[in-house]
Amino acid sequence: MKNFFRGMTVLTLALLIFPAVPFLLGSFFPGEATEAMAAAEIPRIYGEESGFEVRIFDVVSREIKYIGAEEFTARTLAGLLSPSCPRELLKAQAVLMNTYIRRRRFEEIRSPDPALSGCDVSTDLGAFPLICDPENVPEIEVFREIAAEVSGEYLSYGGEPCTVAYCYSAGTHTESAETVLGVDLPYLRSVSSEEPDGCIKSVTYTAEEVYARISTASAEYILLGEPQDWITIDKKEPDGYVAAVLLDGKTSVSGYDLAKILNLPSARFTFRYSPAAKRFVFTVSGSGSLVGMSQRGAAAMAGEGKSYREILGHFFEGAELLNEREGERAEKR
Repeated sequence: MKNFFRGMTVLTLALLIFPAVPFLLGSFFPGEATEAMAAAEIPRIYGEESGFEVRIFDVVSREIKYIGAEEFTARTLAGLLSPSCPRELLKAQAVLMNTYIRRRRFEEIRSPDPALSGCDVSTDLGAFPLICDPENVPEIEVFREIAAEVSGEYLSYGGEPCTVAYCYSAGTHTESAETVLGVDLPYLRSVSSEEPDGCIKSVTYTAEEVYARISTASAEYILLGEPQDWITIDKKEPDGYVAAVLLDGKTSVSGYDLAKILNLPSARFTFRYSPAAKRFVFTVSGSGSLVGMSQRGAAAMAGEGKSYREILGHFFEGAELLNEREGERAEKR
């Protein structure tokens, strides 16, 4: 599977959990999205049948711009998946983007972020999803059609829009939010993900490369010993997810942070060091945060004839799929 993503950003508990580390690319996509797509003018749109206007703070122009909620879903979906992806995967991801923007509005009402100047999101790709310029997306009408099909549908738990999480691949199973973030979200538990090869990748670095990446990541990370002592797994989950490591036997760092520093696909890894070759070899399963919906697993489910509702029900067990357009529950999980 190759070129699955157009592009993603960082893991954030700020109400969207992105695939945070580099991805293995799958077969649906032609390359990553660019920042130029996000910087394009976003016109004000009125008169949508459903939803609300999304307020966007442009970090370059310092202006507030507006886009309809359905159009927001279409343009963010275009930054994540290819139109050639299975349709039920596209619809499942569109529901997640519907949920995301409603959660953002909910959070900004509850606890406004002064940096957003009253907006829901900004064009800062380090914190928020890419909002594509439709002029740069030849297939935009496909994404608009998908967004229209699930317009108004979102996931809810306990009367609130859910925190959204997804990743490219979960390997064979997802991780719980509690394992990765230390936050217990009942609808983000570990579930199976049918990906036969486990999305396993080998990553090799010389000792010099590892030293450079770690020592420049933070002034706190000081490596003085021998290379074989630089990284020690301190806490590991039974399934192989690395919760914590010790750097040079002293400094504790989360496995997730080390994966980011070393550009590993995920924090579910093993490694070995060869003194003779002076090389580290990491074997990694899955790609991204490993939390929430695995896009690769969802694609496999879609290929088996599962609907987007069944896909969401599997990865977000216990959440409700609501439809605000119809004023009723769309599907109870």
